[in-house]
Amino acid sequence: MNKFIESLAFFGVIILALYVLTFVLLPIWFRRFSSDAAITALKVSRKPALLTVLFIGLKISLYNLELDNLELASIEDWIQQGLNVAIIITVTYVISQLFTQIIIYYFKVYAEKSEAMWDEVLIPILESIIPIVVYVIGISLVLEAIGINVAGIWVAIGGASFIIGFAFKDSLANFLSGLVLLVDTPFQFGDVVSLPSGEVAVIKKIGLRVTHLYIVNNHSDMYLPNSTFETQPIINLTRPTPHYYDQIQIQTLSTADPGQVVQLMENVVLAHPDTMGKIDKKIELLQQLYGFSKPGMKEEEKKKSGLERLIAENELNNKLTELESAFEALSNKVSDFEDKGLDEGEITFIRHDYLEICEMIGLVPEVERNLGRKKKLFLEEGSLAKAGEKSIIGLVRAWYGSWLKDPDLLKEDHKLLPEEWEQKIELLKRKANRILRKVNNLSTDETRLDDTLNNTVTWLQERFKRSRTEWQDPKIWVESVGSAADPQKIFLVKFFVDDIKLEHCERGNRVKNELYREMMWHLRNAYLAK
Repeated sequence: MNKFIESLAFFGVIILALYVLTFVLLPIWFRRFSSDAAITALKVSRKPALLTVLFIGLKISLYNLELDNLELASIEDWIQQGLNVAIIITVTYVISQLFTQIIIYYFKVYAEKSEAMWDEVLIPILESIIPIVVYVIGISLVLEAIGINVAGIWVAIGGASFIIGFAFKDSLANFLSGLVLLVDTPFQFGDVVSLPSGEVAVIKKIGLRVTHLYIVNNHSDMYLPNSTFETQPIINLTRPTPHYYDQIQIQTLSTADPGQVVQLMENVVLAHPDTMGKIDKKIELLQQLYGFSKPGMKEEEKKKSGLERLIAENELNNKLTELESAFEALSNKVSDFEDKGLDEGEITFIRHDYLEICEMIGLVPEVERNLGRKKKLFLEEGSLAKAGEKSIIGLVRAWYGSWLKDPDLLKEDHKLLPEEWEQKIELLKRKANRILRKVNNLSTDETRLDDTLNNTVTWLQERFKRSRTEWQDPKIWVESVGSAADPQKIFLVKFFVDDIKLEHCERGNRVKNELYREMMWHLRNAYLAK
């Protein structure tokens, strides 16, 4: 009995010390961290931890209680089983809570800052399924602890699962198709797509069974089973760029000079601030030809904001070209160095060049500290980026900031554009920090840094921002020539609109109507059309 009391007293002291540690000391320590993950984990686990220590203490103490009476010994066995069950239940609860409140939370944070789609589909699935799996395992261990053989139960569950799966095969097919759409990522939420019926829709959500679409043409929702959606030929209008390709038919007099007509039409298309084309040419023509068919305050505001946006984009494109060249130059140097093995001088040279590239982006190295000690080196926005100076980050913000002055944009666009480009800025910072970690570990980890740099260039060109190219210039052809009774030439004008997602996906239709009006006004004034 004395040993039993001594054991209880010992564990009582441990529980008291643990109480002071978890409720007083550790919270003070964890508040020094920038992340609140440790605090959350502590809040979730400290009471169950105390209970677990209590249960373990009782178990060990009972072993020190020497009972001669068989009946009392039997009761002790039952108590030991109960304590085993209590420990299993407590640990199961803690694991479930840690997963749902910490791991899932940081999955969501990561998804919001990346191009992943976990925040809408995969995370809800994990949030629903993983706790169930944890509790099923916990229940199995509880049954084993009280002496019940669960092998037969698992066989029965397997048979029932087969029957249920067969009965709900269509729902299961939709579920698996949803996961396939997630893994293959042919779409992102917010992408504008063209359905086989010809309707234009916005991807709102890929759920467990159905894909939620918003039909732009008639402003309604559509829900397609995932298995159906996966098998249909879907055209993604926002990839590789959100630039929307459209066309107009224009009639002119049969006597009109085709060369003169084509040149005038091309200039009018380029003069519109919302079409694609060579920026220098657009800046010149915007001031000469835009807004004559419908002069007014809005058109003047449109011309002013369009000019500011084009100038800002031109600066950004030039800086991006400079950045891509710097990455490629460093990649070539690294490739040459790696062939012969890197020495300390070459590693220092690479680090110096890479930090210059980071400065071009708008990032500077900072040291994260923990209680006054160096923890790690990371990149954060420098004063140039925050002040909107001539860094990539600063120029991006200046560009989309000037875009927000467009009088045709809707309230939702003022939220969409900053969200889209701040997400891309965050991705760029993540990639830059990933390269920094690789650069700082070159002496021990020579892992094809040149490939990483080249992949970053590809991402900048394809996923960050595409520069305007010649194939985006307007294209104009003579489609047909009228008869003697109807002496007209019909021209086909093809052009790109800058972003199909804007103006509730109606930007293309508005630009098309405005271009038709502008071209007809200029053609009539040039005596080239009726």
